[in-house]
Parts: sequence; C-alpha cells; structure tokens
Amino acid sequence: MTGPPLSPAYAPPGESSHDLWVEKTNLNGMALALIAYGILLTMVLQCFQGLFALRKEEKQWWIWIYVSAVLVLATIGIAGNQRFIQMTYIDDRNYPGGPNAFTLSFYAATSNLMSFIAYIILGWLADGLVLYRFFVIYDRNLWAVIGLTVIYLGDIGSGLGLAISTTRSQDTFWATTSVRLGIAFWSISAGLNIVFTFLIATRLLLIRRRANAVLGPSHGSHYTSVLAIVIESAALYSLWALIFLITYARNNPVQNILLPPLGQIEGIAPLLIILRVIRGRAWNSTTIAPSRYQAKSLYGPTETDHCEIPLKEIPASRGSTPTSLATGNFRRDTGRLTPLHE
Repeated sequence: MTGPPLSPAYAPPGESSHDLWVEKTNLNGMALALIAYGILLTMVLQCFQGLFALRKEEKQWWIWIYVSAVLVLATIGIAGNQRFIQMTYIDDRNYPGGPNAFTLSFYAATSNLMSFIAYIILGWLADGLVLYRFFVIYDRNLWAVIGLTVIYLGDIGSGLGLAISTTRSQDTFWATTSVRLGIAFWSISAGLNIVFTFLIATRLLLIRRRANAVLGPSHGSHYTSVLAIVIESAALYSLWALIFLITYARNNPVQNILLPPLGQIEGIAPLLIILRVIRGRAWNSTTIAPSRYQAKSLYGPTETDHCEIPLKEIPASRGSTPTSLATGNFRRDTGRLTPLHE
C-alpha cells in the first residue's frame, strides 16, 4: 500500500520553487553536519583512548586540553544549529514569509549566534594547530613562520569582525558588511591552509626523497605518504572551505549545504593530526635527526641494522651538534623512530 496520492496543493502556501529549494538545502546541510559530528565524536573518543594508553611520562596535557576544547566547541555548534532549525521549521513555521524569512530575520538568535561563534573559535584552533605543525615540520625555524603568523592574526581579526557584524547587521549573515567580512575570513583561512598544504607537502616530499636515497624506501614512509601529507596539512578543511567560499560569494543556495558541516570539519581536520601525534606517526623535530635512533617494535625484539646518514642529505634539527655523519640503529619493522638518548 502506497498511501493516498500526493498533490502540489500540499506544498507550503505562498512559497516559490526557489524558496523550497533553499529550505531543502538548509535541511540537507544540517543532516551532513550531524554526520560530521558523529565522525568527530568518534575521533575524540579515539584520541582519549590513545591518551589513556600512554605512559605517564609520555602524556602531553596540551593534547587533552585541545581535544576537549574541540569537543566542547563542536557540541555547542551542533546543539545551537539543531535548536535554530527547530525554531525555523517547527516552533515558528508560520512566520510571515516562511522559514527563509525567519532565518534572515532571526539569524542572530541566541542559539544560532552561540553556534556561529563556537565555529569561528573552532576555526582559529584548527588553523593554529596547522601553523604549529608547520613550525615543527620546518625544524622550528622562526623566520619561516613569521609571515604566516601575521596572516593567522588577520584570520582572527576578520573572524572577530564577522561575529560582531552578524549581531548588528539588519540582515545579519547576508548583509553587505557581513558578506565582505565573511569572504575575508574564509578567504584568509582557506588561503592560509592552501599555503600550508603546499609548503608542508613540499617539505615532506623533499625529505622523503632524501631519506629514500640514504635509508631505502621502507624507512619513514608513514611520515611522508600522500595520506600523511593530506592529514598534516589539513587539506580536507582547505578544500571544503574553498568550495563553500565560492558558493557564499556568489550567494548560491549550495552554501547552505556546505556551511553547517564546515564547522565540524574544522574540528575533524586537527583531530586527524592529533591522532597521528598520539600514535607516534606524526612528524616531529626528532623524526630524522643527527643522533642515535631506534625504532620501537610493537611485537618484541627484532633484528637491528646499523647505518650512517650523511647530514648533507638529511637536514639537521636546530640546536644539534654538527658532525659529518649521523649514526643510527634501525629495527626492521614499522615502529616509530624515537631517540635512544632523550
């Protein structure tokens, strides 16, 4: 039994096909945001599980704080979105002009504004972590990071301006001032991450080529694989933000599909990096350094190889003692490289 026949007369009165299309994009965007939040929540639990498994002396409390902050902000964001969608489509469904008019008039409602600000802060955290990873991958070179830090400060400033404008403008998020600030905010954020993607990918690929020439292709490949480069550079967020920016600047309704999950992807991208850090697969300043190394095996004793690494092939870490050769012990497994002498 298929039920009674449907009729166009059942459609909401007084709304055009375009209005209905915009409403559909809003609901579809919210559905994607809920899926993204489920992924984020799973990753948070994996992070906490990995942190609990670490020995006491290996625990890094900044990771606990960072992951907790991401979880809190992402939860505030999705809860605020859900509340505003409920107001739009259920509580105030008969608002003059329909859900689209309600969204324009009440975009700065407390629940939605709370969500909006939470996502802006989450974006700052995501960009800040990638900036720090760039600093680490480039051997903690302050000169390499100064210019990008200035751009990051511009990211924070434009985000603050967007949040303030959204609360004060007549048409809130779609007012001329808000649109300009929104374009500036996401342009800076996406542009910054695209630059990070290019520079981090270049650095890791160069190191992989040099490491392969000295150690062979099997050593350190998990630090420089395509997947590692995509994760370390937060390329997922860069791509999603860029597509959203184009639709937002053109005022295309597809922006409503991309914006709600964008906030959650801001949290997913750094959590992917954090998981690699916890599992010892993320690049750090001692991954390949001019000192004695040993790969920790997860499966008991294995045969150890002894090799010498010319420093002219592998860039030395800052503060290391210059020598002509770096001597290293490497086990024949896929464990992570850690210094023998801490």
